[in-house]
Amino acid sequence: MRFRFSKLSDIKYISHLDLINLLVRTLRRAKIPVLYSKGYHPKPKLSTAYALKVGLESVGEYADIILSKKLSTKTFVKRMNDRLPQGLKVLNAKSVESSQSLSSQINCMRYQLIFSYRPELVIRQEADLLLKLFTENMIGFNNQLSKNAKYFKEKLLNFKIRSLPDNIIIDFLIAIGSQDDLKINDLIKFLNSLENKRKIFLKRILRINMFRKDGDLLLSPFKLLR
Repeated sequence: MRFRFSKLSDIKYISHLDLINLLVRTLRRAKIPVLYSKGYHPKPKLSTAYALKVGLESVGEYADIILSKKLSTKTFVKRMNDRLPQGLKVLNAKSVESSQSLSSQINCMRYQLIFSYRPELVIRQEADLLLKLFTENMIGFNNQLSKNAKYFKEKLLNFKIRSLPDNIIIDFLIAIGSQDDLKINDLIKFLNSLENKRKIFLKRILRINMFRKDGDLLLSPFKLLR
């Protein structure tokens, strides 16, 4: 069975290992019939996709489990959500007989970055500079900053940016799986370097979903199941 879950609020500060241990305990308490490995230290057959960096939130985390007997997805979701702590929630699930590992199927991820600023402290032109940073107009930034922005923009796929009264929201896809691919941590470090220069702050980093990109087609982990 494959399930999608969210990791929000204060639970974003737990490590990936702690998350796995928490899911294992929840499976046990929810009386989910999970198949265990053999040997002296049997472990539940649970696997997740790419680990989420501590401090980031997500509404697009996925995990696979192998069940020892049939269980409806509706029952699974209810039992899990009755036992999970605040900040973790199973969003949906899909039954499958067998599947490739999640990590081997995924090659890109969608993120959303939310910047905030106080309109009474930041004039409109300052807020517009962040918009210009990721557009063709680089006026207002030094040459090195412009080169860095160009590098990051070229690495981002399906890039979109929009401005709200007190927020600037950036949506994009990042390819994964290759050493040449942009690392989300590098992008965050670059964006955080702008904070001391401008009164605009990176408030929230949200992983929206994971996909298998095949040409122009984006397939979610559920659509990859056969």
